[in-house]
Amino acid sequence: MLKIYAALPPRKRMGILAIILGIFAAFIGNPSDATKTTVNIKEIALMAEKDANEINVNDIADWVIKGKMDYRLIDLREESEFNEYNIPTSENIRVHSLLNSDLKRNEKIILYSEDDLLASQAWFILKATNYKSVYIVDDGMEAWKEDVVLPTCKCDTNPTNEQKELHAKREEVAKFFGGAMQADGGNDITVKKDLPKLKAPTKVTLKRTRTKKSREGC
Repeated sequence: MLKIYAALPPRKRMGILAIILGIFAAFIGNPSDATKTTVNIKEIALMAEKDANEINVNDIADWVIKGKMDYRLIDLREESEFNEYNIPTSENIRVHSLLNSDLKRNEKIILYSEDDLLASQAWFILKATNYKSVYIVDDGMEAWKEDVVLPTCKCDTNPTNEQKELHAKREEVAKFFGGAMQADGGNDITVKKDLPKLKAPTKVTLKRTRTKKSREGC
């Protein structure tokens, strides 16, 4: 187990640490709470190693554009941050309110925050209480800003046709969400102040058909 943990990149180790902290925050922090749960730490570590619980922001963008709505996208940040800017179709639920929300255990639930830490804690809380299909947005809002809304051009001086096609696609996706392709400025680019003023409804009503319950995957 320790060898698996040590082999993970720093970001993944921080994610697992956040999950462990989530254990204390959700279950140990309230000694009067009789809630009990069984957690397979080895399984959690293996999922983190394989990125089995993560979804890329470009996939989220693609689903929003195509109108795919077979999931619940949950923004875990403060309400003020959510109201200032959020990923379209998301709804705002704070971590401490997750277990009292209307989230269903058989729904596909996708969590995001500013980065992975808070989302990892929320992921653990839901998985530990038998929510089946729970995922986090890889790098959260930070990745959404940098890869979707305000992506940086990565083309060479003489771009190939493949690079040109990718550039055009990223440019159109950014435009769809009110953003724009940025010149290659590396880490000097500041994206927060330039984010378009997009707001998603605080509540998303999904159309569901009556079908037999089945396992959902990504």
